[in-house]
Amino acid sequence: MTDTPAPRVLLAPNPGRRLSEVLRDLQEGEGARVSVGDLVAGLRDRSFAPLMVIFAAPNVFLFIPGSSAFTGVPLMVLAIQLLLGRSDVWLPRLIADRAIERASFARLVRAALPTVERIERLARPRWWPGSYQLAERIIGLCTFVLAGLLSLPIPFANAGPALAIVMLALGLSERDGYWLVAGLAASAAAIALAAGMAIASIAAFVALVLS
Repeated sequence: MTDTPAPRVLLAPNPGRRLSEVLRDLQEGEGARVSVGDLVAGLRDRSFAPLMVIFAAPNVFLFIPGSSAFTGVPLMVLAIQLLLGRSDVWLPRLIADRAIERASFARLVRAALPTVERIERLARPRWWPGSYQLAERIIGLCTFVLAGLLSLPIPFANAGPALAIVMLALGLSERDGYWLVAGLAASAAAIALAAGMAIASIAAFVALVLS
């Protein structure tokens, strides 16, 4: 009788390099431009959490107008793969070929690193609720919903969902259940705020039409 091989789990009990170290390596790469495909190739098996931070960060740290329209869809693609339990990232060519100036990417990483490092000083592998596979799917589901909110044209409502994604990514990277719970709480707050703003906008529009 042969043993059934154990399923491969994305979240190993012991994390590898810290997320800030991975981001620094990407920042210091060669070439005038950096594409999303280059990032995935450089990250190898550490792709999900750093890419979540990279795509969410412009909406939190730099406040680039219109950035959510370009970052929401890649985040949704990553979220679907977490939901499906993939162990590595696959991106369609339309997303993988997107590139920015390396100087702009380095500026984004420099803006995000202080916050990432502050969280890392408080984060460590601990108290992971349930199985790692279940956690992957919960993070994937929350990220999908939050990325959908990022794609909506709701004024001043992008920072909350993006920050929640960063917190979930840190929980994912550091295997820290406390940060996972904090990210879930931030996700719930961001969803509630966005829903409230949407309802208020609809009510104001209806009142304007009926007046």
